Amino acid sequence: MTETPNNVIDFKPQSQLAAEDQLAAFIEWGKLTLLKGIPNRVRASIRWEDTSWHQHGFKGCSFSALGSTRAAQKAMQAPFTDFAKAILVYRRVYLQKSQTKDWLSALKALEAALFELTGTRDVTQVSAATCNKACDHMQRQWTKGNTAYDISKSLDALINLMREKKLLKSDFRWESWLKQRPAGTLKQQRANQEQKLPDPEAIKALGEVFNNELTTPLDIIVTSACALLLSTPSRVGELADVELDCIVFKEDTQGNQRMFLRWYAEKMNEVILKAVVKPEMEPVVERSIELLKPITDEARTYAAWLEDHPDEFPPHEGVPSKGPDEPLTYAEACSALKLSVIKTDRPRNVFKRFLKGIKQQKALSPTARALLTEFLDGWDSSRGRKITIKGRQGVLRYEFDDRFVLTLRRLNVLLRDKYLPKDFPYTTPNTGIKARRVKYRDALFTVRTGAMAMASGGATSKSGLGVEIAANTDRLNTQLGGPNDPNKKSLFERWGYKGLKVKTHAFRHELNTQMHRAGLSQLLIDAFSGRTSMGSVYNHETVEERTQRVADYHPQTKHSTAAQRLDKVKTNQPLNLADVRELQEGEQDRIIHQTHLGVCVHNFASEPCPKMGACLDCGRLGCVKGDEVKLANLKEERDDLKRRLEKALDAQSRGVFGASESAKKLGERLFKCEALIQTLENPELENGAIVWNADNGWTLTKNAAAMSGLIEVKFIEENQTQEALPSLDDVLALLDEIEG
Repeated sequence: MTETPNNVIDFKPQSQLAAEDQLAAFIEWGKLTLLKGIPNRVRASIRWEDTSWHQHGFKGCSFSALGSTRAAQKAMQAPFTDFAKAILVYRRVYLQKSQTKDWLSALKALEAALFELTGTRDVTQVSAATCNKACDHMQRQWTKGNTAYDISKSLDALINLMREKKLLKSDFRWESWLKQRPAGTLKQQRANQEQKLPDPEAIKALGEVFNNELTTPLDIIVTSACALLLSTPSRVGELADVELDCIVFKEDTQGNQRMFLRWYAEKMNEVILKAVVKPEMEPVVERSIELLKPITDEARTYAAWLEDHPDEFPPHEGVPSKGPDEPLTYAEACSALKLSVIKTDRPRNVFKRFLKGIKQQKALSPTARALLTEFLDGWDSSRGRKITIKGRQGVLRYEFDDRFVLTLRRLNVLLRDKYLPKDFPYTTPNTGIKARRVKYRDALFTVRTGAMAMASGGATSKSGLGVEIAANTDRLNTQLGGPNDPNKKSLFERWGYKGLKVKTHAFRHELNTQMHRAGLSQLLIDAFSGRTSMGSVYNHETVEERTQRVADYHPQTKHSTAAQRLDKVKTNQPLNLADVRELQEGEQDRIIHQTHLGVCVHNFASEPCPKMGACLDCGRLGCVKGDEVKLANLKEERDDLKRRLEKALDAQSRGVFGASESAKKLGERLFKCEALIQTLENPELENGAIVWNADNGWTLTKNAAAMSGLIEVKFIEENQTQEALPSLDDVLALLDEIEG
């Protein structure tokens, strides 16, 4: 048996059963497994028979038929519905996959194709022809981008799963024939890229608003959220998991303190430290948190109280002074729930409307559902018993025989189910593999329910008895893109910036593109962005920029500047041959050797060093201007040559055999060493420039050939690539100059 970490057992088909019986067993397994997913994968409010699981832990999951719209709704039909639910349970609860949207879309297309070809919704009759017909439906239903292709790949995986679980009467192999759409012409690609990048004027306007004297909580929330999204490449949904204490400082290689944000990466399912993209943005982040803290502190405190006192009714001025289990009147219940009762209305009617509102909620916990059922079943639906006073006209009041008791403890259950997020005390759903979840008591953007609506001047039915994340997707899209309601204004409109709009995800595209332009690798960009796979779709460099990048990289066309070369030398990065000189016709680029004095362009793959390490005698040695380490090594070499030359000259004066030849060679090396030093210290020479050494013409091969009489010494000396070597008098003069 295969088990997931939460001990959900995989469905194992039985070989002796027919496809219909396998299907029935699989559906029964799905019903049992759905309950095992509570509470880690799905919410306790979920029921198998519901037509939508969206509010119960299956995001975007509504069992409607292909082509269904809000105006013309069509439901998925039995018995296909039970099969579809079992498949989604397998993916969400057993496989622990958070996304089920494409699989559900594939199921809808498969249902339509199956009914069209067979006249039934019996999934055991699915064939290759059914799958091909489903792809036809996908092409007609999803015409934009590669949506149809992506859904067809989910159908591919679905068929493989059905074959594995033996749910088909006739086994077959099938692969989707849909292809990805071509990228389009260069003009179309550029237009598409421009659509994904934010309007520079919109970013400028946000900056101007952010640096104004902000007084309304809504403006503070929107501008601060945008500031954070522009400081580090992130998704708007990740703002829910940003804590108040999210700033971390770390020391870089130069000893400078750099700001990082403790951030939950949605795709990676773990908390990472994201570097703020530029030091100039660090004060922006600090100001954002300074603005947010005062308007969210109270809500965090309230969230902590709600978490610490789960069985107590939240205190406020309207709560009656009664014990948790003492009976309440309807007026006291309405006051506790902050329900407004006007003079022409009765508290009982107001409370009844409150119950009806809760009944319309689909995601009710079992406890709240049972309590609501008790209240509604015990409700006296008659017109009531008239209460009159003798001698006074009219009815004093009506009395009803309601068969239930209202208490603060019972109202607390309904209140929390109505006003608190379903994942409270956590800000986001449990994915099952999430390393760490943030609570509302710690979240940076925690506010009371309805606080933002009141801040914008709009009417709200929310009483402030719950908490929410202020920087949610819907609110930011409305404030940055313009609301559909003509009576409400976006942030740009409120501040006088007419016609400006921007999408929050465009900030992520912008930062990723700028990272590419700055030369960061795709691997680093993905790490900073919190991605688990390569995100090249976020790179919107122009065709010209990419072409230049290729030209800069290709050995035949790249242009390594002196500054780039010096930076590589100082940071011990590998140097290529093309970094130091132009490649010859047919010559391949390669990594070159770096010595204690400079760079060496000798190809060690073809032969060992022909000079046996005598770098100052070799014309393949190049010294890089600005490399202080190698310059210091040259000066040490010069001092050593000077000491050795003085000893050789002393020996020569005493007539020691071979001393004159040794003094000659040491003098030549000292002369070249001093010439290299003086050239490298010349302030007119550009940093990063290469000074090439002069070759003396001798190699081990030529030396052996000369000793064997195969070549004359005169021939070697006449074919040296250097200028005339210094005389002994020149070397002595140089020594006097060095000793100063």
